[in-house]
Amino acid sequence: MSIDEPFEYLTFGGTFGRTFGLMIDRFDLFMAISTVVFIPFVVLYLTSIIFAASVIIREDEIPDFHPKHLAILIFVFAMQFLLYDVSSVVGQGAVTHAVAQMYIGQRPTCLSCLKEGWKMKWVLVCSSLIVHGSMMLSLIPMLIIISFTAFNPNGFTIALSVITGIAYSVGALFGYIGVILTSPAIMVEGFTSPIKGIQRSWELATGSRCYLICTLFCFWFLNQLIVRLLHNMFVSGNIMDAMFSIVGIVMSVVPILIYFPLHSILETVLYLNLRIGRESMNHQVLSGDLMNDAAPASRFRTDDDPGAPTMWGQESMVGDYRHVALMDDEDSIPLQEVKQNPVV
Repeated sequence: MSIDEPFEYLTFGGTFGRTFGLMIDRFDLFMAISTVVFIPFVVLYLTSIIFAASVIIREDEIPDFHPKHLAILIFVFAMQFLLYDVSSVVGQGAVTHAVAQMYIGQRPTCLSCLKEGWKMKWVLVCSSLIVHGSMMLSLIPMLIIISFTAFNPNGFTIALSVITGIAYSVGALFGYIGVILTSPAIMVEGFTSPIKGIQRSWELATGSRCYLICTLFCFWFLNQLIVRLLHNMFVSGNIMDAMFSIVGIVMSVVPILIYFPLHSILETVLYLNLRIGRESMNHQVLSGDLMNDAAPASRFRTDDDPGAPTMWGQESMVGDYRHVALMDDEDSIPLQEVKQNPVV
């Protein structure tokens, strides 16, 4: 895709326009990545559904919901979340790499993007575990207070639970938005430490949380609206029917296949947009980040001219673009003067 002005700062609407434009232009690429990544997810998801059905469903028809089914439903939802988190990190990295390549005018392939995502798998998985593990651990104090309130209900405990719930929601949202750009930062800048990726995300999100929250919330709301519409059209209101019927399973899996690449593209566009706005990132800088682990002889070659000579001067500059000192105008030496007075 040839993006018009890829390194201009995008507005709120422009962010969505760029995201959907990238998705439509390379729909084949992003859906191929999503399909490959979610093959193990779908297999394990269906396995957990069959196991759950064999445990609690003995009737010939789908039963009504009863409290005894709550535990198994929680188990199924937990399995979905865990499997989605683990199986999606490589795919998200692959989508990020594809988007970054499209920004610099390349035409990436599914295999090359998946290879790049697989190369960074341990850093991506560790960063995801740190982020989501921290979120789960921070939930424990609130659950303790809520449990205490359930056994000792009075004005004080109820008020304490409400205040704790609000404080946790605000704090969790603030923290999560701060680390939402960890995966794009790791893939584009090549961090080998998950902590550095998290710190980079926090740095970019600082001062831009309103932009990130509004964009991600609108995207989440649109996705939920579409999912609810599909469920209302094809699935009955019975929660057991939605969980265990064939149509309900299909309506749960298919939207994820579309949502996953779109969400990954959006996060990458947000990450690149913040770098463009704050650091004036351009084609040369992004190319240097994407090729920072390539062999020297392979840098600055194009697909049209694979045998082009290596420009060692530009390679050195791009590899260390953050550390290049700028020369004042009065200290610069005109080229003509150098030619007239060559150094012997």
